[in-house]
Amino acid sequence: MTNTTILQKCLPDFGKELIAEIEKFGIIKPFPDNEFIVKQGQLIRYLPIVLEGNVKAYSEEDGVQFLLYFIQQGASCIFSFVHLFNQNPIDFSAISEGKSTILLIPIDKAKEWLIRYPSFNTLIINEFQKHYNDLLHTTKQIICYKLEDRLWDYLKTKAKISGTNELAISHQSIADDLGTTREVISRLMKKIELDEKVIQNNRKIKLLTSDF
Repeated sequence: MTNTTILQKCLPDFGKELIAEIEKFGIIKPFPDNEFIVKQGQLIRYLPIVLEGNVKAYSEEDGVQFLLYFIQQGASCIFSFVHLFNQNPIDFSAISEGKSTILLIPIDKAKEWLIRYPSFNTLIINEFQKHYNDLLHTTKQIICYKLEDRLWDYLKTKAKISGTNELAISHQSIADDLGTTREVISRLMKKIELDEKVIQNNRKIKLLTSDF
């Protein structure tokens, strides 16, 4: 599949002129599983847009990692937008979940295209709204929901974005995303399993529901 085909498939609202600009100045880069796309403390040089696969955005404070949201095909990161207009080190990381293909747009071009191309500006605004809502949902969960409810919501979200009800994910990875310990997650996973919501086998978690 050519770069033009990939871009047209993943960014169908962009016209031929903008696609040509992206091919000229952008970088399409494959990332293996669990590789940093951007890392907390760095300076932003590119605006990343996910073309294929999934990306996890998270922040870390005092050694505690906390999931912000997931980024899927045709989307970018709200925190990257913020850093388009300043040179401060970023306060989040983005890491590939499975094999992913990322479009990296130089910051100066991203600023230029915001003005020149309404379709690019629309993408930025829509993604800002979506991830703003994601963050509100995360905040509401922390304040209002029990950890068990957050865990179940997390598992359903993972199943939805991966397109399968069988997840190859460790208790430690879940604990890192939810800002707790592996022991707590293991205890809650056992309870969810006894409630017949999941089956755990060979380091895999199978959700016994299609409600995701």
